[in-house]
Amino acid sequence: MKFKPQQAHIVFIFLVSVMMTAVMSFAILMLRVGWSSDFILIWLADFAIGCLFSIPAGFLLVPMIKRWIDKRTET
Repeated sequence: MKFKPQQAHIVFIFLVSVMMTAVMSFAILMLRVGWSSDFILIWLADFAIGCLFSIPAGFLLVPMIKRWIDKRTET
């Protein structure tokens, strides 16, 4: 499957947001409470809540950061 550039941008932001949320929520939970029998259930709940914040934030912040960097990039 090939994406058009606009589709690729949307998929990229979505996947980066989801993957970063997965890694960070897992690592933080592991460091704070350690492994337990219900770790995965707690992590999945934390992950879902994190996605509610990270995905919209990604769609707002990534374009702003890209514009900021583009203004400061030599061509």
